[in-house]
Amino acid sequence: MRTTLRMTSKIATTTFAVAALMVMGTVGASASTTAPTVNAANTIAPGATGDVGATILNNVGTAGTGSVTLYLTAPSNSTFSSTDVWGSDFVQGVQSTNSYKAFTNCTLSNGNKDMTCNGAITIPAAGNNKYSGVKFTTPVTVNSAAPASTTFTDGVFNMTNSLGNTSGNDISGGKTNMQYMTPAVAAVPAVDPMVGLGAGVVIAGAGAAVALNRRRRAVAAI
Repeated sequence: MRTTLRMTSKIATTTFAVAALMVMGTVGASASTTAPTVNAANTIAPGATGDVGATILNNVGTAGTGSVTLYLTAPSNSTFSSTDVWGSDFVQGVQSTNSYKAFTNCTLSNGNKDMTCNGAITIPAAGNNKYSGVKFTTPVTVNSAAPASTTFTDGVFNMTNSLGNTSGNDISGGKTNMQYMTPAVAAVPAVDPMVGLGAGVVIAGAGAAVALNRRRRAVAAI
C-alpha cells in the first residue's frame, strides 16, 4: 500500500553519481535485488529524534516484489519512537521527494530497542543502465545523556528474503548496520584574564569617581 505520503526536507530530488549507478552489464530480469546498505549517518542531538535506516537496490529490469520480515535494532543510546518504517523510491537514479509507509504493522520490544515488521514491499525496476531502489528509514530518539561528537554504528537492519516468488523479481534480503551521529558541543569562549582584570579596574575606577562626586556635592551643601 502506498496511499500514505509525507513530504520530507531530508530527501531532495537527487541524481546519483553516474559511477555509483551504472549497472555492470545488461539490465535483465533474472536476478535478486542487492543486499541492504547502510544509510548515511544523520546528525541527531541528544534528546532529539531523527532517522536511521538502510537502502535496497535493484539492478535488473523487473521490479522486486515479495513478503518479507524486517528485524531492526536501534543504535546505542537511542530507542525507536515509532512503529512505522518509511520508504522513499528512487527510480533510475532519481530520488523521489515523497515517502510512504512501507511497514505499518511493526511491534516494539526490549524497551523499544528492537522492532519487528512484516509486509509486502516492491523495489522498482532498474533501467537506462542505472539502479533503482528504496531508501528505508525509521525514527529514533537519542538519549539526552548521549556523548557529543560520536557516531553510533551498531544498529541492525536485517531483512528476510522473498525467494520463490511466482512472478517478478525476488528480494534477496540481507543484513547491514544502522547509524547516526551526535553533534559537537559548542565551545564556550574563554575570557582573557588580562581583559577581565582590565574590566575590573575600569569598574573600580568608575565606582571611585561616583563616590568622589557624591562627597563633593555633600561638601558644597554645607
